[in-house]
Amino acid sequence: MRTFLIVAWSLGFFFFSNFNIAQTHTQTVKGTVMDKDSKMPLIGANVFVKSLSEPVGTSTDVDGSFRINDIPIGRHNIEISYIGYEPMVLNSIMLTSGKELFLDIELIESALSLEAAVIVAEYDKTKTINDMSTVSARSFSVEETSRYAASYYDPARMAQNYAGVTISGGNGDLYNEIIVRGNSPRGVLWRLEGIEIPNPNHFGSLGNSGGAVSMLSSSTLSNSDFYTAAFPSEFGNALSGVFDLNMRSGNSDKREYSFMLGALGIEAAAEGPFSKKSSASYLINYRYSTLAAMSAVGLNPVGDILPEYQDLSFKIKVPTKKAGVFSLFGLAGKNRAYYQPASDSLSWESKDDKWGFEERQKVATIGLSHKLILSGNSYLKTVLAGSYNRYEDDDYWLDSENDYRKVIDQFSTFDDKILRLTSTYTNKINAKNTFRGGVILSQMDFDFRYNEIDDDTLRTFLDNKGSAQLIQAFSHWKYRMGENWTLNTGLHYTLFTLNNNFSIEPRAGIQWQFSSKQTLSAALGLHSKPEHVSFYFIEGTLQGGDRISPNKDLDLTKSLHAVLGYDHMLGTNLRLKTELYYQHLYDVPIDKEVGSKGSIINAQDIWDIIGSTEAVNDGKARNYGIDLTLEKFFSNNYYFLVTGSLFQSKYTPQDGVEYNTRYNSNFQLNLLGGKEFKVGKKKNNIIGLNGKILVAGGNRLTPIDFEESVIKEKTVFDEERIFSEKADTYFRLDFGVSYRINSPKMTHTIMLDIQNITNQKNVYLEVYDSDKNAIKPYYQTGFFPNFNYRIEF
Repeated sequence: MRTFLIVAWSLGFFFFSNFNIAQTHTQTVKGTVMDKDSKMPLIGANVFVKSLSEPVGTSTDVDGSFRINDIPIGRHNIEISYIGYEPMVLNSIMLTSGKELFLDIELIESALSLEAAVIVAEYDKTKTINDMSTVSARSFSVEETSRYAASYYDPARMAQNYAGVTISGGNGDLYNEIIVRGNSPRGVLWRLEGIEIPNPNHFGSLGNSGGAVSMLSSSTLSNSDFYTAAFPSEFGNALSGVFDLNMRSGNSDKREYSFMLGALGIEAAAEGPFSKKSSASYLINYRYSTLAAMSAVGLNPVGDILPEYQDLSFKIKVPTKKAGVFSLFGLAGKNRAYYQPASDSLSWESKDDKWGFEERQKVATIGLSHKLILSGNSYLKTVLAGSYNRYEDDDYWLDSENDYRKVIDQFSTFDDKILRLTSTYTNKINAKNTFRGGVILSQMDFDFRYNEIDDDTLRTFLDNKGSAQLIQAFSHWKYRMGENWTLNTGLHYTLFTLNNNFSIEPRAGIQWQFSSKQTLSAALGLHSKPEHVSFYFIEGTLQGGDRISPNKDLDLTKSLHAVLGYDHMLGTNLRLKTELYYQHLYDVPIDKEVGSKGSIINAQDIWDIIGSTEAVNDGKARNYGIDLTLEKFFSNNYYFLVTGSLFQSKYTPQDGVEYNTRYNSNFQLNLLGGKEFKVGKKKNNIIGLNGKILVAGGNRLTPIDFEESVIKEKTVFDEERIFSEKADTYFRLDFGVSYRINSPKMTHTIMLDIQNITNQKNVYLEVYDSDKNAIKPYYQTGFFPNFNYRIEF
């Protein structure tokens, strides 16, 4: 009935909108053009809208700014050119009636003479914003987070469509983890506005990089970068992947607003100038859980487990004439999930039904960035940010023989307070040489407590309060050896003051564009990462009863990345890309106990580590494989993306034998596509259809020792055959439909995204059910619809 009402309302809205007075709506295109390396404005650059019957354009002013008014709404091709620079063409850029379009454009100076600079390669739409990267990196737009089926405006969900990123092996497909080339999701680094931030996901497990709902809003994000290996030297504290996110600035000319109502949240955003006399602007977005709002009025459509969350993001930009550009930004979220078992044992279908839990989390980051132009070729960017992360978890069960008294099983509190400072100096020496260097300083204050109660006996695994520092420094040199060769070299240094372990990490990449449409690239780099601070303080007890922290002096985990890539622009909007890679991980913490198969490689979060034995840095692991991407960029009202990955992920624990890692699902194939249809008398409105097919290797499983499980009345795994089995192949079909209505000065968008439209049962894990004396499978997310209505004005 609900689905019928939604569809009926949407169709009514559709027909009503098409009876609007026929008129062509227009909007403004504006932005800035600057040098990609020096960030200096380019005065007199030409900007043309080429998709009109008669191209319309303008030139940039002394600040590198441009403005083109009265452009008809719809998708447009925009060409930017400047003498001595490689031209750029932005294809199929969406212009709506509800918001002005602002473009931050960065051009690359030609390494050849002005005369030779007119011959350029096909423009790569996925080229990263950070020009220091060589391989395994791409940029993405906010529009892609809404276009791809079942992405839900979430950068992490969108990235799961890219080659090298797999969905199997983690905490389930709803949990939204980023598993890159067989690595643990713990190895992903999140950056916002150039500085590291805590995991920006609601319901994220401690030490992990995923979570069911992103705190990031499409209303505040700008184009950003995603890396899967061999990162540039400015990135440290990461082993598997990097999200380098940027927030856009608010409109400095006029006030604009948006509102969205959906199954996952109710959100509102506002932006605009502080005054007509100032170029300072603000941008703010707030969201509240739809389910929590419904619960407040007595409705609970999801059953017993209720997720509650809210988040806030903002950016205030203040340009000055001589002191540079200041930006104050922030991201904060709060969430709670709980399950209250019924106080009636007759309603319990199994022993597990007596268990309950409550998880609470608060995450916040506030930062101040400053960008100062030092000369015509150099600038300094400094960011100071403070972060807070508090995680609380209580597990309990109801004692049916004692008036259903709540019996605590475990309780924990984790507090992290981190103050970070990063300062980066960039100097474009000339068209061929660019230098970048900087420091990253992190002051970490922590307070950890984790306790379990077993037979009325309190066991303490963590009870620590203290501080530590993570000090990083880097240098990078980019050398363009003519128009076709680019060399990137750099060095990264990491010092973890908790135990004074350090790592010196050389990195290098080279790119050869041997034709106007084909490129070969290669990169080699060393990377390191300390574990979550709590890992170093896990406590044990000596025979005399003294408490010790045996892991406190463990070294950093290290990973050597090697990548060979080939790019071929088959056409203006069609790209083929393949990469071969090998990763060697060493100094990996593993269980010290002889014969043990425990390794931190397989830990999804700190809960997989607590209670383990003493660790040593004797472990190894390796990941190797091939990634393939065939992408038709959006043009002529359609797009498609085909990505595939074949890989192996192995680890070696204390017994010296090589085993599959938890994340060795071996393969993944993504088939995505979509098309837009213009409707209405003036073709002002757009219907979008998007689909996705996902096929991947099933989750790795450790066989259950059935006989031992029967005896002990709980799940007992056969650890001698750890991760030797796989669940059936994962299959999922997603579908999305959207309808965008452009009315004068206002845009309405109705979206319906359905994940797993066929309700395929994909196995997550298997356990022993003592009530039924049988193996019981748990499945990943089934049919999951998400409806959104968005208005911009």
